[in-house]
Amino acid sequence: MYKPIRDYAIIGNRRSAVLVAKNGSIDWAPAPYLDSASVFAAVLDDAKGGFWGIRPEGEFTSTQQYIRETNVLVTTFETKEGTVDLVDCMPIRLSGDSMTMAQLLPESEEIFEIYRKISCAKGSCRMKVIFYPKFDYARGETKLRIAEHSIVAQKEQMEGILISKATYEIDSADRAIAFLDLKEGETHYFAFRFNTLEIPSKEDGYYENAIEQTKEFWKEWINRCDLEVCAVEYPWHETVMRSSLILKLLFLEPPGSVAAAATTSFPEEIGNGRNWDYRFSWIRDSAFTLQALFWLGHIKEADAYVKWLVSVCRKAEGHHPERLQTMYGLRGQTKLTEFTLDHLEGYQKSPPVRVGNAAYNQDQWDIYGGMLNMMWRLCKTRPDYVITPELWDELCIFANYVGKIWRQPDEGLWEVRGGKRHFTHSKVMCWVALDRAIKLAEMKSLKAPLEQWKQECDAVHKEVMKKAWNEKRQAFTQSFDREELDTAALLMPVLGFIDGEDPKMKATIQRIEQELSMGDGLFLRYTNAPDDGMSSGREGGFLLCSFWMVDALIFAREHEKAKKLFETLLGYANHVGLFSEEIDPVTKEFLGNFPQAYTHIGLINSAFYLSFDPDTLKKIAS
Repeated sequence: MYKPIRDYAIIGNRRSAVLVAKNGSIDWAPAPYLDSASVFAAVLDDAKGGFWGIRPEGEFTSTQQYIRETNVLVTTFETKEGTVDLVDCMPIRLSGDSMTMAQLLPESEEIFEIYRKISCAKGSCRMKVIFYPKFDYARGETKLRIAEHSIVAQKEQMEGILISKATYEIDSADRAIAFLDLKEGETHYFAFRFNTLEIPSKEDGYYENAIEQTKEFWKEWINRCDLEVCAVEYPWHETVMRSSLILKLLFLEPPGSVAAAATTSFPEEIGNGRNWDYRFSWIRDSAFTLQALFWLGHIKEADAYVKWLVSVCRKAEGHHPERLQTMYGLRGQTKLTEFTLDHLEGYQKSPPVRVGNAAYNQDQWDIYGGMLNMMWRLCKTRPDYVITPELWDELCIFANYVGKIWRQPDEGLWEVRGGKRHFTHSKVMCWVALDRAIKLAEMKSLKAPLEQWKQECDAVHKEVMKKAWNEKRQAFTQSFDREELDTAALLMPVLGFIDGEDPKMKATIQRIEQELSMGDGLFLRYTNAPDDGMSSGREGGFLLCSFWMVDALIFAREHEKAKKLFETLLGYANHVGLFSEEIDPVTKEFLGNFPQAYTHIGLINSAFYLSFDPDTLKKIAS
């Protein structure tokens, strides 16, 4: 039986991440990297996908929580006879510096690890372990065999090992099953390692030390902040810290790329086919992620990402340096060919299961604005940040390119697959690209064609004000000379394109509240049906759009209304503070890929905007 998406927590090691259900089952684990094929994928086919379950044999209740300031998870099982804690973590292997990851290895050589520990805290409990790996998205057979203190799993050239001192039997479905009788104070350790059959140690202390070191890593990172005083007010501080820890899990380090989400093919609506693979680095999402981390004083990540992106652009074959792709693979892949895994039935029987993403070769002009806005925010946050000549050359190429193409249509923020249009948000972000390039050149006294950029910047602004404003609708619309609404218009004051108290902006907010609200703080992305050739069902409330509404209300000086909406949205988090992409407006169940970086970015930004005074907000938008 499929579990609700909101019943999952996530652990990771900045190379990959896995989903752990409230019942102790690991149901999603790509290995060794986040964009690799899965070794457990019960979320995509509960019969074929594979899982690794640890739970009491009889009836139980369970709760989950993260160890404070870490991404180490504790699931607590309560039975009539006793209480057992299950600790889950992916150990972080560092190289030299206490925060530096070892270099990436080829996919067939990188070792992937999950460590699990069960401890009986009270009474006694009989625990059941089911180890059912299905390598390579469950394509073909994964065979198990029992070895000394271990279970060996193999599929062709792929191999992995479960290290455990329990006694296992392998059933007819090729599942390794064991039972453990624990008494108060007793502990048992498990380790799964993929791409190796080596047992690093037979001593429990080895695995305990790795778990403790991983805790310390996360605590050190969350407290390694360049700001003297955090601006986020109580009671939101802990919520923002959890969101920042989730964002950090979605990094691949090195090189510093950022995934949009940890999963593929969680449906936007059950049964309608809008299932996408989000395990890639969208420039737009990454730029927003890094801006959110700026607020928290984490600057190192931005520098690493910029260097990675420039390197990818320079190495890309057949591409001019100004032709940024919408997204890249986490390891710099430029071809993200999309295909389906038809042998998997999909989450809650909602096919297809997609790998890759065909939107990688779309034209989406907003990405240039996202990149240059990130650099501008970085330099405002850290005035001593040095823009090297090589980096400035690349940024100038991007700005010059925007000056050439902003009059052309594109596929837009929402990656429509039904043809190009003159999307308002794309044009606004072209203005942002030019505006930030001008400001960077002036701030850093860098050589640039300023007059040319200023002329194009002014032209974009005039065009948007003329063609995006619809007098009949009394709103800025989704695209030029059309009537559909889009919540992306709510970003205009945050980006400094228009004053938040401008009558046209306030009218747009009101119109979006009237036509895109689904009630209970939830909003549709746009009024028109998705132009993607899929079935015409109604998608869920897009959580990021709700946070955009919070921001727009703040910039419109409606602080109390914004605060009330923000606190409503916080109530949609799951039991460990995670958010998906969308919420079903009726059942309030999670929809879409999970956990979703965009949603957590929106939360962090809104929390900071709510904490800032009016003068600070003006500086942000300037």
